[in-house]
Amino acid sequence: MSEQPKKLIILCSWGATSSQLAKKVQDAAEKRGLSFEVDAGGTGEFKQKADNYDVALLEPQVRHLKKEVTKTADEFNIPVELVDQRAFALMDGDKVLDQALNLLK
Repeated sequence: MSEQPKKLIILCSWGATSSQLAKKVQDAAEKRGLSFEVDAGGTGEFKQKADNYDVALLEPQVRHLKKEVTKTADEFNIPVELVDQRAFALMDGDKVLDQALNLLK
């Protein structure tokens, strides 16, 4: 039996830019042969779905919501961090994947 994929959610205000980035991170994980599921979502819906994830990354433009998101994430022991600003600007899936992997250690 294969291990369960790790589940990452990338959060922005409405899920638009995060879905682009999520796809890049998903591609990076597949290239490396990692079992990963990457979703995108808005910070508002995270409260309802938080327990589905192992790790959450916040896009730079919603950094002001980090406290709120972290409060929800803490209930489920989910690490939360802001997406590296440069990786976000470049839509660098590999770099963001590395960030998520480091949080999962």
